[in-house]
Amino acid sequence: MSVLLLAVMAGCRAAVVGAGGDVASARANLDAVASAFEYRFTNVVRTPKFANARMRLARYAFAPSKLVNDTALWTGMRSTTTGSERELEVQALLANNEYLFTARSDVPVPSRLGEQRHIIALSQRGENDWLWHTAVEHHVGTMPPARLNDLMRGFLLSAERPAGALRSDYRTTFPRTTAAFGRFLLLDSVATTAHADGSTLVALQFRVDASRIQGAYPAYAKFLRKYVESSRWRYRLTDRSGAEWFDVQAANKRVSMRFRSHDGHLQPMEGTARAMPDTLLITADALAKFGLFTVGATNIQGTFVHIDTPRQRAWELRFTKDPEWHLPLITERLMRSPLQHLFAGRGIVFTLGFRTGPDGQTLSERVLDLPVRESAIMRFLGNLGFTAMSDFAGTVEEEENRFLAEVFRAMRADLAGL
Repeated sequence: MSVLLLAVMAGCRAAVVGAGGDVASARANLDAVASAFEYRFTNVVRTPKFANARMRLARYAFAPSKLVNDTALWTGMRSTTTGSERELEVQALLANNEYLFTARSDVPVPSRLGEQRHIIALSQRGENDWLWHTAVEHHVGTMPPARLNDLMRGFLLSAERPAGALRSDYRTTFPRTTAAFGRFLLLDSVATTAHADGSTLVALQFRVDASRIQGAYPAYAKFLRKYVESSRWRYRLTDRSGAEWFDVQAANKRVSMRFRSHDGHLQPMEGTARAMPDTLLITADALAKFGLFTVGATNIQGTFVHIDTPRQRAWELRFTKDPEWHLPLITERLMRSPLQHLFAGRGIVFTLGFRTGPDGQTLSERVLDLPVRESAIMRFLGNLGFTAMSDFAGTVEEEENRFLAEVFRAMRADLAGL
């Protein structure tokens, strides 16, 4: 999804200019961001320790007791009054045209373009209760985080035009990116409706078609058909009065996005225009096919907070309400209370954004806190996740890396031509 949004935003000239005070600085800022992501997907190599740890973590993420005493897995091990604490630190950077992941202790904050630091921490909170805390920092240049507001405003301003102008803009401004990314995700339709108050209701629809990359990326195309084309998900943002501010959803190989904008600012999709509050309510659905079963959850409710400080621009998603689960009938005999534990207390907290690092560098950052109560039903869900991870690891991941590296190289070529 993040790649989708980046491609959409980058395809509009007004959004591009928002990345800097003029075209030259905007181009340099966005080139650094695109370069950082291109590096991340270039000839990825993992040291044996991390390669083993990565698959072990995927296999037993919901059964942490299987991991806690594995001394070969962690780079740090401690005991506390509530139980065990474990930490795995990973440094990743481009060297000799390979993006190398290395597990080691005391990894510094990324100081080179494209460099990453991963911290994966596990803490015991009770006999069967655990908390995962993961954080990934990625050096993406020196574009001030505040520029994200300008990027978003530029994208929204571009959308406040007739559909033909919007479609022409992204095709002519970023033709190589459109061609590279369009091999899998195509902008199928654009509809803009001008309102009397000067606002514009925008509806975008993308078509997901893995068959278009079958020739160059056969394993990746097969994986996308199995897990992505068949998935269904939705994210809706509303305020406390019930007014809807944003809606994006996927079903039947289509991704649809709706919003209303005025002068580059989101508005409620119906009713009187007004400033968007910093805190909105988010409702999410996420369903995927696993063999004969459709598994996931709907009506996942939480808060969506826009963090806007001098050194950080980010979104914080916090889910604290037990949703409606969709699980195979065989799981009906398993206790459901461990599922409710996921949303107890602070619940699931996910933060995504940009912040200024200690040396003035800009770091993209994603942080996840996930509470786990180990049980049979959690192990069942963990097994499903590991099945997908096993299908992804190897050739599929290599092809995805190559595909994404080519997308970001195309974006850099388009930026150079501005």
